[in-house]
Amino acid sequence: MEQLKLAVTHASSLLAEALLERMAKTGIKADSIVLLDQQQQAGNRLSFGGTYLTVLDQHEYDYDDLTAVLLLEPDAELENLLQHADCFVISHFVDGHNQEIFTPGVSVLPDQPCAVKLTSAELSNLLLVVNPIHSNYAVNSLNAVNILSSAFYGKTGVDELASQTISLLNSQDVKSNVFPLQLAFNMIPLESSALLEDQLTSAMQNHAMSCSVQNILVPAFHGLSIAVSLETAERMDLQEVTDLLSEQQGIKIEQQAISPLTDCKKGSFVIITGLHQPQKDINRLQFWIVADSVRNGLIQNYLNMLEILLKSYL
Repeated sequence: MEQLKLAVTHASSLLAEALLERMAKTGIKADSIVLLDQQQQAGNRLSFGGTYLTVLDQHEYDYDDLTAVLLLEPDAELENLLQHADCFVISHFVDGHNQEIFTPGVSVLPDQPCAVKLTSAELSNLLLVVNPIHSNYAVNSLNAVNILSSAFYGKTGVDELASQTISLLNSQDVKSNVFPLQLAFNMIPLESSALLEDQLTSAMQNHAMSCSVQNILVPAFHGLSIAVSLETAERMDLQEVTDLLSEQQGIKIEQQAISPLTDCKKGSFVIITGLHQPQKDINRLQFWIVADSVRNGLIQNYLNMLEILLKSYL
């Protein structure tokens, strides 16, 4: 049987660090992993499973001998290069005509190598919470507003926000190469995506549900918050809903004010706060979801895909 061989791009990023730590516990051997990054990072040695691996230049590497590439950050040049590679390209942001959407519940890979787009961090965290509600009360409509940090643009986004902040504090002009506008001390409403709404209804297997998903980018370095408002066909008792969500693995409910920075730096819980029924309407529910955008959703999506690969090659 062909040996599994994986490449991880942008290996020095926060997402890669967290993912590699979890990958080392899945049974994947160090000789099956290739670490890749920008030219300036090539030659660095990073730990994996009790040993160290040398980082190679991701724009000079020959991708033809790989089973799959985990593409962890946006990189137009690298994406173009990988279009000609005979391997799976697995990513949470890659777009293209020849791609498959990987949503929770999918358990097999396509027959031929292609681009595989994983469910985004915001959608994964939303599904973790609303799927149990839908299973018990039948969601008729759902509105979600994602409050996104600069980390959703990768390390380059975090670096640009830091640079913009320093420039403004020193009365210097601000440059925006990653973000559409100045983000420091600002907020940027982003264009709504019909694709996200389609993915939401498809993942919930609820195509009759009315939904809208909006995004706003805020000047935070890390973290994710989602404002959720939904309506169900069945009547909801607030205490029963609270108990239901409290029983779900990976979910915590808090009553006090929380934030990704203060409450999500450790652990991997998705936190719900502000759970209430507006105007005491027994068919409506509102709440906030707060999460670490790296640890929650994204990491598990990559691990789910790796589990499928492991079943095929080990």
